[in-house]
Amino acid sequence: MILFLKLALRNVFRNRARTAVALLAIAAGCAALIVNGGVIYNIFAELREDAIRGRYGHIQIYAAGYSDGHLTQPGFFLIEPEDARRAVELLRELPGVERVTRRREFSGMIASGVHYVAFMGIGVEPESDSGFSRAELRAGEELSAEDRYGMSCGLGLAQKFDGSPGTLVSLMANTDSGALNISDVTLRGIFEGGMKAYDDWVLKLPLPAVEELLLDDRTEKILVLLDDHRAVEEQRERMAELFEREGLELETRAWNELALFHNQVVDLFSRELDVIKVIVATIVILGIANTIGMSILERRIELATLRALGLRRVQVGSLLLVEALLTGLIGGVLGLVLGWGIAEIVTAIGIPFPSPPGSTRAFHGGVDFVPGVAAFAFVLSVLATLAAALLPVWKATKRPIAETLRGR
Repeated sequence: MILFLKLALRNVFRNRARTAVALLAIAAGCAALIVNGGVIYNIFAELREDAIRGRYGHIQIYAAGYSDGHLTQPGFFLIEPEDARRAVELLRELPGVERVTRRREFSGMIASGVHYVAFMGIGVEPESDSGFSRAELRAGEELSAEDRYGMSCGLGLAQKFDGSPGTLVSLMANTDSGALNISDVTLRGIFEGGMKAYDDWVLKLPLPAVEELLLDDRTEKILVLLDDHRAVEEQRERMAELFEREGLELETRAWNELALFHNQVVDLFSRELDVIKVIVATIVILGIANTIGMSILERRIELATLRALGLRRVQVGSLLLVEALLTGLIGGVLGLVLGWGIAEIVTAIGIPFPSPPGSTRAFHGGVDFVPGVAAFAFVLSVLATLAAALLPVWKATKRPIAETLRGR
């Protein structure tokens, strides 16, 4: 067996120029898969972090029944103050939990001079909300727990009512009883959250001011940020057991159940990656098939001689396939090294991406070296090389010995 492998390896490097071409084609195909997959997974990671740290946290907690019933009965499925306080205390004690905050969403109208503008409001705890927002401050200052009636809003919303830091506005909202309540607040900061639909409608207000405006101190949701995004399901199970043990009627939802835009983009690019895999595999097969075919054709006298000396067709075919396998393995290893090198260089330089659809800001990406993608690229390169060798090997073993030795 060892002698067989040595013979195959010697044959691989006998024609160095042709072998170099074959190895280059395999390595280029393998590296292309690694780099393309790395770019896509880097985009996935950016979108994931934007969804988690800019919108939803890792886990959101509601009153039991909220997910199914809050659209038809928005004021019914809210967490009572004592339950919210107890839940936050318990969550902050859990290992692996980085940050916890409460929120209350509401809607209404902003009155500022002659402007009356609809808004979507978010009641936040300023001291803990920063970990759940990747918004960039464009003017003014951040919200402060000490400034009860300070407000911040998106850039597009501020433009609608011609607001600037220091502008005094009136917020109008309906309470759960249907009464209209008004509260005067001061615009302290203007942010850009990255999504145009978000910046055009959203304002943030400290929770005490929201509770005063809505005449209701209940909590709509509790957001939880974890140390590791891979521990979401494990932490959800732990939280469910904890709430049941403490008698708290609460439910949980993971960020990926809420991030619709993220899920759509991931689905789109995953399909694109599948298409790229097929294209690269086809290119490798076509590129290698010609090289292997020519190599076998040049060795037809040698192969016929081996058969004339007593080697069976299966043995000759096995030798050729082992040569193809060794070529694929060596080319795959070179592709891994090449792909890793390109990933490191490109990541150090950075890739400027334009704003995604609906977004208001561009971002700099890189190329992630993903072990799963690298392993797939390596295996695909080897299999593609073997697939490219099948037809030439079959033709070589089927050629009559006498005709081949006579040069026909």
